[in-house]
Amino acid sequence: MKNEDAEKEVCSFLEKKLALFDQYLSITKRMKEIPLRDKEASSLEVFISERQGCIKRIERIDLSMEKIIKAGSNKLYHISDRLKGLIDSFITDIKGIMEKTDLIDRELMVMVQEEGESIKTELLRMQNVRLAARGYKEEKTYSPRFLDTIR
Repeated sequence: MKNEDAEKEVCSFLEKKLALFDQYLSITKRMKEIPLRDKEASSLEVFISERQGCIKRIERIDLSMEKIIKAGSNKLYHISDRLKGLIDSFITDIKGIMEKTDLIDRELMVMVQEEGESIKTELLRMQNVRLAARGYKEEKTYSPRFLDTIR
């Protein structure tokens, strides 16, 4: 493989990786836009599976890039300045998207934790109401009856 081919292939992989990270960010933003109470398990599963798909494709790209870098490690030290700038811009853009996604993920985690606490308090309240209602239930005591009285 020529040096230029390896450089172009690395740039192509970085471009694909940037597009996948951008897709991952948009999925994460869509997850945040839906109010927690309105979220159905199926819609959350769709978002989570879409995000997981992006992660798997990013990992495949990373493995492919790693193979290229290992195969041409001596040749890739002599990358042209134009491609170095292009690679640096891809890496900078990916880092920026990752930082944005991390902030949104943290906000989502806080929202989910708050919702979880809200659900716990609601369940405890319902349990207390149920126990109080059980206290008002009339206890009926029946004397034991034997069915087999002829013996």
